[in-house]
Amino acid sequence: MPEYRITVNKKTYSVNIGRIEDECVEVKLGDVTYKVAVETPRKKSKKTPRLDRGRAVPDASSAPDRTAAPGSSSGKGDILAPLPGAILKVLVAVNEEVTAGQTVAVMEAMKMENEIESHLSGKVTRIAAKEGDTVLENALIMSIG
Repeated sequence: MPEYRITVNKKTYSVNIGRIEDECVEVKLGDVTYKVAVETPRKKSKKTPRLDRGRAVPDASSAPDRTAAPGSSSGKGDILAPLPGAILKVLVAVNEEVTAGQTVAVMEAMKMENEIESHLSGKVTRIAAKEGDTVLENALIMSIG
């Protein structure tokens, strides 16, 4: 039996601790052996705390339309996203003249950078997507008139 020194009311005792079964333990104090009931401390609940940041859901009616349906008709001068992705760079500005084949934007799609080229010459009349925007396939990036 392991021996421990305990102090009770400023008096020190040498005790031996015996077998522990269920909630009872044998304690030997001198020549006398006692069966002592032991209460185990209650375990605190270890639930994961829930973080509530109170996110506000934006009103979809105020968002720009960057989700044109695939195969939807577009104007002759519209430059559409060839596939879903993120706009990395817009290389032109409104009222800037562009030529057919000129790179007007760069987008990242499927972990690759894709250059978006103008299919006609003209003046940029509208830029619908800005840098950092995520767009779907066939979404309007800009219009050339």
